[in-house]
Formats: sequence, C-alpha cells, structure tokens
Amino acid sequence: MHTIQKHTNKLIINTTGNQNSTQQHQIEIENLWSFQRREVEQAHDFKNGLFPLARVRKMMKVEEDVDRISAEVPVVLAKACDLFIRNVTLQSWHQAQKNKRSIIQRQDINSTMDSFRDACHNIEYFKRLMSEA
Repeated sequence: MHTIQKHTNKLIINTTGNQNSTQQHQIEIENLWSFQRREVEQAHDFKNGLFPLARVRKMMKVEEDVDRISAEVPVVLAKACDLFIRNVTLQSWHQAQKNKRSIIQRQDINSTMDSFRDACHNIEYFKRLMSEA
C-alpha cells in the first residue's frame, strides 16, 4: 500500500511492502508525477518557487545569444529544474535501496544520470530511425 501526502510543500511517500522493488519504484514515480501535475494545475502563483527567478534569469543571460527573456520563461525553467531535481532524487533513492543502503551516494546519482542519458539516446535513435523509414 502506498500513500502520498502533501505536508508543508513536501511529497511524502509511505510504503509498506507487499510489492517487489521494481513495482514499488514504478508506483512512486507515477505518484510523484501525478502529485506534481495536481500541484501545477492548482497553483495560482508560480513566482514563489524553490529557485529565485532573478538567479534563473541571470543564468540564462550567461548565454551570449540571449538578449531578452520573456517574463514566463524563468518561471517555467525554475519549475522544470524543480521537477528534474525531484525526479533525480527519487530515482537515486531507488538506486540506493536497490543496493541495500539508506543514504544516497554519488554513485546512485551517477547511475540515475546514466539511465537518463541512455533514455535520451534511445529517443534520438528512434527519431532517426523513424525519419529514415
């Protein structure tokens, strides 16, 4: 049984074990994304996120080609960074659990990032394959 609770802007996943690790991990990922979707749909003020918008805008302007940035772009980018970090954290936590550890280590994050790179590579491969057909 899995339950999700929103508690002071945190996602809490409680698990009690009748399922194997892979099923549990898949359910946690699905819960994370459905929680995030509901949070975005119900949000009225996106400007008070985890990342300061002025800092996001400043990082965007580091690129020489970027002259002007519309107001909504830093907001969307900040939310995308938040979602990315949450996803990496959850995937890395799963890696740590798979290795029977309760602390996320660098190798867990590296393994997670490798799987993301592999997934991106596969997407690009299939896009090329489909465009050739």
